[in-house]
Amino acid sequence: MKFQKPIRILAVDDNLVNQFLIRSIILKLYPKAEIITADTGEESIEIFRKSSNFDLILMDLQLPGISGYEASKKIKKLVQGKPTPIVALSASKMEDMISKGKPAGIDDFLSKPILPETTRKILIKYIFDK
Repeated sequence: MKFQKPIRILAVDDNLVNQFLIRSIILKLYPKAEIITADTGEESIEIFRKSSNFDLILMDLQLPGISGYEASKKIKKLVQGKPTPIVALSASKMEDMISKGKPAGIDDFLSKPILPETTRKILIKYIFDK
């Protein structure tokens, strides 16, 4: 599939290896993607506050300080206009993520470790199938 549309993704994870993996997978799938990273929930909120024109947010749920759940809630409250989809990243059980994530405004879930095929499906679902 050829993706022509430019995309911006906010990737939030406190682990630099995970940030590198996310960036590598997305850029391999879509070399023109712009990926902004944040290490904490607080930082993700501040980045979104300054520039909310992201096509997708990938949010680790286990972050120092403000959790990914809380950061997602706060980001959803900042949204003006087109809502930005938030996809949670976690090694936890899917049932736990869904029960806590939906009320926090999380739109979907990806289990860690992040894999190219599941990442591609998320990009298609939330960015390219619109």
